[in-house]
Amino acid sequence: MNFRLFTLALTAVFAMSLVPVLVRSVASNEVTIGAIRIGIALLFLTPILLVKGTLKGLSSRDWLGMALVGLMFAAHWWTYFYAIKNSSAALGAISLSTYGIHLVIISWAFGGHKLAPIDCCAVAVSFTGCILVTPELNFSNETTWGFTVGVLSGLLYAMLPLIHQRMAHIPTMTRSWGQFAFAGLFFLMLWPQIEWPRNSGDWWPLMTMGIVCTLIGHTLWVKASTELPAVVTSTTYYFYIPIAMVLSFVFLDEEITPIMIAGASMIVGANITIAVMPFLKSRKLKLRKHA
Repeated sequence: MNFRLFTLALTAVFAMSLVPVLVRSVASNEVTIGAIRIGIALLFLTPILLVKGTLKGLSSRDWLGMALVGLMFAAHWWTYFYAIKNSSAALGAISLSTYGIHLVIISWAFGGHKLAPIDCCAVAVSFTGCILVTPELNFSNETTWGFTVGVLSGLLYAMLPLIHQRMAHIPTMTRSWGQFAFAGLFFLMLWPQIEWPRNSGDWWPLMTMGIVCTLIGHTLWVKASTELPAVVTSTTYYFYIPIAMVLSFVFLDEEITPIMIAGASMIVGANITIAVMPFLKSRKLKLRKHA
């Protein structure tokens, strides 16, 4: 494994784990947060790409792929910010962690992947964990509804690496720019909903999200998730959850209950199991061949 890429992946995860706390701490709505984060990222990336001239060599298919990943990324962000705003920073992070289970379901529904007993068990364990962390099984409860939207965000997030891997021939920075540019068009369509911050107390967290979490974190994650083995990025990502939960407890005074920890552990454990199993099976087959 490339140690440098692994370090980049860990750095990206830490940067992104700041998002739930920062989103929850600002008064701005989810559209405003998305628009400002996108704007900051494009402000830095666009001049670099224009100087390099890398956009000139893109085919129409490349542009179509970047449009697809950008719009999906925007929908993921909108639903994720909504989940954090309407539940909590910790629950928003936990809901997003279901993306590994979504990958299994996507592979089964569209990729012809047969569900093994371990897959079914992991889905059941993750679903049980989701029930444990929600306050009540009632969508009229704002927290429960927010968490459910976060699970939808996890589904959208699960689709992103699959698209990026098919666009691996496009340089990382160019792909990141395309993702942000087309996501920006999505938020522009919601322009009437943007509420510009009225004090510096909101601008600093938004600037941190734009530069540290978006420009640095997402660009590094795009590179790491494209070039590292899937089992490495899938397991590394889950450091996001305990970091986000600790930060929400320390900086937002959110209550982290034993039941929430148990539910989060079930979701993360199920997802890591799903991520590791293909690798273990492959290694077992190799050992048999050399036996």
